[in-house]
Amino acid sequence: MIPKPVQIRAARGRALAALICLGSAAALAQQIPQINRSHSFGPDQCGPADPAYIKTANETGGVPLFLQRSEVAKSFHVVRESTRENVATVLWASAKLAGAGQSFEVPVDSVTERITFTFSVDTKGTKLVLRQPSGQEVVAGSPGTEDTELNCGRVITVVKPQAGMWHAEVTGTGTFWIEAQAQSEIYFIKAEFVELRGRPGHEGFFKINGQPIAGQPATLQVSMSATQVETTEFELVNTKGEALEKLHLKTIDHDREFLELTGEVKLPDQPFRIAVTGRDAKGMPYQRFDSPLFHGESVQVVPKVSFDEIAPGEKRTGEFEVRNFGPARTFKVTVTDARKLVSSFEPKELTLPTHGSGTLKVQLAVPARTTNFGDDLVVVVASTSGAPTTNSAIVHLLVASKPEAEGQR
Repeated sequence: MIPKPVQIRAARGRALAALICLGSAAALAQQIPQINRSHSFGPDQCGPADPAYIKTANETGGVPLFLQRSEVAKSFHVVRESTRENVATVLWASAKLAGAGQSFEVPVDSVTERITFTFSVDTKGTKLVLRQPSGQEVVAGSPGTEDTELNCGRVITVVKPQAGMWHAEVTGTGTFWIEAQAQSEIYFIKAEFVELRGRPGHEGFFKINGQPIAGQPATLQVSMSATQVETTEFELVNTKGEALEKLHLKTIDHDREFLELTGEVKLPDQPFRIAVTGRDAKGMPYQRFDSPLFHGESVQVVPKVSFDEIAPGEKRTGEFEVRNFGPARTFKVTVTDARKLVSSFEPKELTLPTHGSGTLKVQLAVPARTTNFGDDLVVVVASTSGAPTTNSAIVHLLVASKPEAEGQR
């Protein structure tokens, strides 16, 4: 459980709300400028972009921005607003326009200090019209507004926004992304799928490795800062921002500073996010999306590593069980770690029958002259045929020297 005093969100652990692809080629991800020279595009184009950047943005709740070199400085409007304290996602949606426009209602609560709308398109000419609850359109020069026009998008920040239902309308062609982020005392602290683990008599809920399993029971645990909240209604939403189903969660910690709930969830057959709606303390509507995108998978990676520490100069073998809940198929295995302790792993591929499982063995070797540090061992399995499915597991290891007394025994 996260200690209750730890409630300041530094861009929700993802460090930045946007992945930025520059036309002639730079990309800004996780606040660190990086060069991506595999794609370039002219002033009248919005892409193409590396599919990996698009996928990462969609999975983490970011927005890919297709920028010209001359627009690099403008992109820091997004960086600045995304990295403020207690920034919460009010809306995230992406879709491909098929002739007709698309409208969104965005509830802004009475405790929102500022709100930023980030809009991006992959086709020139697609536009966003944003209106306040009064019906007045937000334009450059509107009071309390910073409006950054981009070649392929727009970023609008409103300070002390009017509480009520804001309206966003998108018209044009191609794929668009729209995200609204508010600085507010109403925000998700965490939303994760958990499982019961621990010694008999000392069981507790722990976050699962990877994504939940399609067709299997799934337990969701959420916590949020709710001191300014009167009501809460949780639901699943799809990547278009549309509600999929209501959730029935039970409160297990009534402290409004760290309101915590849990419950069983029936997984939908499409990617989804966790959302909460309701009324704030003054009766105004609010809405929050948790950023990570979940999706039920038909393969599972279960750590069977019997140790969490390894000493300098030591060699150990960690095991993982790969379970296939779908049709018979072959899975490619990838194993990585930042400190390069992995010397080898077998097998590189696993062919598993329906409801079958296999064992992966990972060989670890720590150099003799090594100072103490931590390392994350990441295992990813992905199907190579049939309907695509992938999942992963992460094991944190501590490299630590053994006390001299222990070594002398």
